[in-house]
Amino acid sequence: MDRDNLRFLAEKEEAIRSLRAGLFEDIVNRSAPALSSPPSPEEIARLWESLGGDTAGFAGFCRAFSESWGNRAASVFSDGDEEPDDTARVAYLRSAYSDRAYRRFSTLFGHVTASYFPGFREVAEEVYAGRATHAILPVWNSSDGALLSFRRLLSRYDLKIAAASDISAGDESVVRFALVRRGLAKRKTPPAYLELSVVPGDGMTPGMFLSACESLGASAVSVTAHPTESGEGREALDFRFDMTHADTAALYLYLEGSHARYETIGSYDMI
Repeated sequence: MDRDNLRFLAEKEEAIRSLRAGLFEDIVNRSAPALSSPPSPEEIARLWESLGGDTAGFAGFCRAFSESWGNRAASVFSDGDEEPDDTARVAYLRSAYSDRAYRRFSTLFGHVTASYFPGFREVAEEVYAGRATHAILPVWNSSDGALLSFRRLLSRYDLKIAAASDISAGDESVVRFALVRRGLAKRKTPPAYLELSVVPGDGMTPGMFLSACESLGASAVSVTAHPTESGEGREALDFRFDMTHADTAALYLYLEGSHARYETIGSYDMI
């Protein structure tokens, strides 16, 4: 075995010892010259695997990269499109409760107009076709929890939650309405809430996934299980996270670099 190979093995053994001791910062600093600036989630995942890291420790490794690279470490759950126009065209099925939601959401725009439709599918189609910039849909109520039929509507028309508002419906019941749009809006600040639909990868249990997210400060508010739309016989888990204390960049790196299959349902504040 030549000298270069011996040196490589020695360096790898040293890195593994640091890894086991939780000294991620040292690994991040020593690996920086060989990585992109900032490193991609794929690079971080490959480095972790090359060091023999296990699934449970990957979240901490991502946090170390986030702390080292700061806001440059990752996107903040947005599609990176331009800021929306100050003018909005909002479609919704009119009711006393949705009217109240509309009045709250209208404060987000300088000028807003409303169009009314007889059904929720027509409302979603207006946004999908570009005839409306946003739609208002109910997504949760205090009696039934998550409204899965509307969750499927969001998926079918590729709509993302941009804001949400809880509206009192009398008798102590509450309906949560979502302001939805095509794609995730570009954000200047991290979201108050993040909703994800997740199918854990092989070797990853739902508990392991949740523990990793919470170790990065994303506090689970609710989780709903439902069959995947592809009919593959696996369950998807819809998580709603409170992001008040989350390391958003580290969470993004973890999701992108882990073997979980995920889709962002919404990245939003409550209005």
